[in-house]
Amino acid sequence: MVKISVMLPVYNGADFLELTLASLGEQTTDAFEVLCIDDCSTDNSAEIIKRYEKQDPRFRYINTETNLGSASKSLNFATRFITGSRFVYSSQDDLFSKDWLQKLHDRSMETGADAVLPDVEFFYESSKANRRISGYHGDHSARITGRDAFAASLDWSIPGNALWPVEFLKDQGFYEFNAFSDEYTVRSWFLKSKEVAFCDGVFFYRQDNPNAITKKPSPKRLDEVYTNLMVWRLGKENNFDTSVLGPFALRTFRSLIRAQATIINNPELAGETLRMTQIWDDLQSPAFRTSLEAGVADKKKPLIGMIYLKAHRSLRWFKLLVRLSAATARIKDKRGNKASPTKP
Repeated sequence: MVKISVMLPVYNGADFLELTLASLGEQTTDAFEVLCIDDCSTDNSAEIIKRYEKQDPRFRYINTETNLGSASKSLNFATRFITGSRFVYSSQDDLFSKDWLQKLHDRSMETGADAVLPDVEFFYESSKANRRISGYHGDHSARITGRDAFAASLDWSIPGNALWPVEFLKDQGFYEFNAFSDEYTVRSWFLKSKEVAFCDGVFFYRQDNPNAITKKPSPKRLDEVYTNLMVWRLGKENNFDTSVLGPFALRTFRSLIRAQATIINNPELAGETLRMTQIWDDLQSPAFRTSLEAGVADKKKPLIGMIYLKAHRSLRWFKLLVRLSAATARIKDKRGNKASPTKP
């Protein structure tokens, strides 16, 4: 009997897809299905998935028929095919401990929690010292409220990867407003949850895929800024105070500075400048200013904090800080290239 549906959106993922499917095939439980959602790949991803489907009935190939263009849209498309009572989703290049699904399921049955979170390791194939998010501040026995989970997720003290009730997906689905809207979605699901629990199964979140949208400058990569603003608004709408939202407001503003600096250093993205300026305008509300002031006050460098506040209030100061950030990034990149001649 299928208890867990693993949702795997795929688009031109052949480089790592075989490893991901093999890792799923080695799970210690058989009570799961893998819905491989091919968003009209142009490489041999479909061939790889169909081979697994033929060999193992737990794997299922689903084609979106037309390219939907985002993981969130592919996940929503596949909702109709789910047969499990709970679901978890993964990227096409991630890996898993063999007991990942078993530990998620067992903890879910033990606690009745709406969401169960595994450990998440930021995985580099060549490293043996990868950073790991483990339990709730290291405690796998913790059981916390959904509001506490939302707050902890703002700096990723806990991961967004979780085992969720399938009703969350069928009732609301994933938001589809941009490439990072899944990060907004999981925060909204935390707020829907009465209780969140943890287990020590491990999700290996791959960091060394050069083709991932988080690894190269692109319009989709810049979507992170608007997503951060939306998450801040979600917290404000749910009455979180400045002690929670202040640091995230600072993170949101810094992400806007980095995004505009990325545009300067990558002229092919020049068309995105207006979008970033519009977000700067959106951040001018008194409520965001109050949050930003609280976030800056937490820092131990008052001069830098003053510069951020000036850049928030004055577009001229904002552009000055962006140019400084762009120049710093170029220097760091140049040093990195010298240190690593093989870096692409």
